[in-house]
Amino acid sequence: MNATCIMPGQPISLTTDSAFHRNTYDSRVISLDSKNLAIATPTLKGLKVPLNVGFVVHLSIETADGSCRFTTEVLAGDTGRHALVLRLPADCQMLPNSSPAAARCRFIAVTSGKGGVGKTSFVINYAIALAERGRKVLLFDADLGMANVDVLMKTSSRSSIVDVIEGYRSMHEVITPTAYGIDIIAGGSGMATLGALAPAQMQRITLGFKWLESHYDYVLIDTGAGLSKNVTSFVFAADETIVVTTPEPHAITDAYSIIKVILEESRDVKLKLLINKCESNSEGIDVMKRVSRVIRNFLDYTVTPIGCMPESRSVSRSIREQVPLMASHPNSDVAKCLRGIAETETLSDAVSRLEDAETEKRPTGESFVGRFMRRFKMA
Repeated sequence: MNATCIMPGQPISLTTDSAFHRNTYDSRVISLDSKNLAIATPTLKGLKVPLNVGFVVHLSIETADGSCRFTTEVLAGDTGRHALVLRLPADCQMLPNSSPAAARCRFIAVTSGKGGVGKTSFVINYAIALAERGRKVLLFDADLGMANVDVLMKTSSRSSIVDVIEGYRSMHEVITPTAYGIDIIAGGSGMATLGALAPAQMQRITLGFKWLESHYDYVLIDTGAGLSKNVTSFVFAADETIVVTTPEPHAITDAYSIIKVILEESRDVKLKLLINKCESNSEGIDVMKRVSRVIRNFLDYTVTPIGCMPESRSVSRSIREQVPLMASHPNSDVAKCLRGIAETETLSDAVSRLEDAETEKRPTGESFVGRFMRRFKMA
């Protein structure tokens, strides 16, 4: 059955396979996206009955086309918001962006203190991992001096973001589809810094970002390495920034330096940390703890750890072959790690939308475009 008939507010009756929850419970639809369904915490005779993550539940949803019945599992719970997130079965999924709940785009910048830490390879494969979970994803190559995303994916891009800035193309005209379920916008090698753009040029690029906001679930921004204005402009505008480093001492020092510079200018940022190219999981965990502790003690900031990626020959092999690792080595340890990071992100995002759905309002925080324009005093 197509999930387009499922709408917020529709009543639900459900049962579980748990020996401790044998009754039929009442609930209602809160929101849904391409793969997840958010429902109100079930009740029995007016009393809330929280269900644990992993519970198998049997749902019957009363829709305009009749009862929609299927079996699924509890993916996440939020007792504070009185809600549960469930998985939509494969035969009951909707097309991406077919409901208002899926219309909010998240802009994620990915940066590093130095080159050679695997930043671009990570962001390409992370984008594919998010797309595998039913999200509509665009990868923007914002490394405007050494743009290479299209090269690593062996994709021919006739236009780039420079064409938008110069007024030759609109944003949707420079988007290149790929064979891996994601779209890309190529960067422009040798382009001047964003701070040097004329007002008309900046207006064109911000209008383009507004278009992206309304057409994608995720926009991943592959920034250049280091501390240029091009990098920090996207960091301060993004909803969150992933800083990629490796266990090598100089890479850790450079990652700390870029985090320090970011926080000295503004603490209104959400920074996450990824340790790449780890010889073992224990090494990655140890490095993550040490770096996080130093940032907390000396910068008074708690960075969010998102994972430790193993060193693997399959990564360098996929780069040489110009085929993303998620496609060339889908069962590798690196690919499994990427899927885990993507799963955590999409589930967290689904839960964060529940409050907006319950209160029947859009998020009130400033958008990427608003922050980007304010950065250049255009708002």
